Amino acid sequence: MAEDYAKERGISKRSARRVLERHLKALVENGIVERLPTYPVCYKLKKLPIQYLLPQTKNFRLNVSFDLSLINHNSKTLELNANQKQKLQELRKKGLRVITLANAFRQKGLLTAQHKVSIRPGTREHSDIAFLYNENVKEWDRSVMVFMNDDEEFMIMNVRTRFNDKKKAFMNLIKSSTALDNAFKKYKNAIMITLTIPHIFPLVYPIKQNGKIIGFIPLQDSILTQLKALMMAWIRKMWNDRKVEVFTAYEYHTDYTLHLHIYIFGLPYLIDWNRKFGRKKEDALTYYVRRYNIPLPSDLETKMKEGKLEPKDKTLISKHIFTALLDMWLQKILVRFGSALKTNLLQAYLDYKRKEKLQGPINEIHRIKNGKWKGKPPKDSVIEYSSGAAYRKVLSPKQYVLKYVTKMAYAIAQGGNVEEKDQAKVFGYWLFGKRFNSYSPSLLPKKKEVKIPYWHFVGVFNQLDIPDYVTDNLILDLT
Repeated sequence: MAEDYAKERGISKRSARRVLERHLKALVENGIVERLPTYPVCYKLKKLPIQYLLPQTKNFRLNVSFDLSLINHNSKTLELNANQKQKLQELRKKGLRVITLANAFRQKGLLTAQHKVSIRPGTREHSDIAFLYNENVKEWDRSVMVFMNDDEEFMIMNVRTRFNDKKKAFMNLIKSSTALDNAFKKYKNAIMITLTIPHIFPLVYPIKQNGKIIGFIPLQDSILTQLKALMMAWIRKMWNDRKVEVFTAYEYHTDYTLHLHIYIFGLPYLIDWNRKFGRKKEDALTYYVRRYNIPLPSDLETKMKEGKLEPKDKTLISKHIFTALLDMWLQKILVRFGSALKTNLLQAYLDYKRKEKLQGPINEIHRIKNGKWKGKPPKDSVIEYSSGAAYRKVLSPKQYVLKYVTKMAYAIAQGGNVEEKDQAKVFGYWLFGKRFNSYSPSLLPKKKEVKIPYWHFVGVFNQLDIPDYVTDNLILDLT
């Protein structure tokens, strides 16, 4: 190598050797190559982080279809044939969420996350996703959205998203806060249910056809969404004599795994104790324990037979009933999804249950009265300070469910910097295209919006690469 370099540069072999040694030392320090413990001295190229591979000059679009075949990972368009469209439609009918639109940064992020059940801070995968997220925000900041009217005249404006625009981020926070305020004013009672599924299912499952990835399924997201839907159907049936309104916060753990906090307003407790069930008109506890063969601790079973249950006993038994129902619903979902994806999700879950000795999916139930916790609050709602005089603070139900939206809004206002321990909690929304929260429309009635019908979205372009046909016919610049 030194001889070839000396000939190419017209220098002595000794000088060439010194130059190459300096370059190799720099490559080692930057983590690109590593020196092997051999003689003569050898170097090996390390697995490069994604930032060394991602093109920096491409004009990425906001929403582009997938074409992630090995031949072309950067194609912006993919015309799905009839068979591919039918396949995606069938998956959606099964209840699976399918991502088919994502920009090039998210495409690579989803590729990084495929088949992983979790991604922890400090790993290569997390670093790659963090890099892609930050690059995507930079691309949005230097891009514009282009609109065209029926007279082929154009309008441009800045790309504003909840990840790069503080007004949009704070508007999300204000709307969510207002919806919660309306709910707590309207209802004296509420319950909070936290749903978490075992972290044994892939975050992202690729859909392939003819060697190409035509979309991605956020599998944990799909499972939790279906589990919530079955739970809410049961609750509405249980309380069919009253209106049930809901606020759901979608939150990510530090390893990109999703969990839900669901506020159900107007309910004093989960099960209607005064209602009779089944042909025998049994009370709720007797009916569900018998109907689903739910094993109870011996002391509770004895009290139940003797009719000596105390309120705290009923709460504990209802927890067993609810967990058993979640387990039954989850198994049905896994059978359906496993059939669609041709993989045995149910067996993986049953093996995990057996190993961990679990009754079903982990859940928490907390009561809320007059906007405050009734009884013991969630553990992570308690914040302890040890600086100076030690004291503790308990987040209110409203503060608790809005903590990530609040953190996101202030992070953007301060330049978008997010601490590493909280990064996955923010990047998850971007990577999986997930809302911060959802709520019953009646909690925040929509105001009538004045719409201008003749503007049509054209696309997103880098500010330096706006086509001539746009600039030549530009009539409105809102940047």
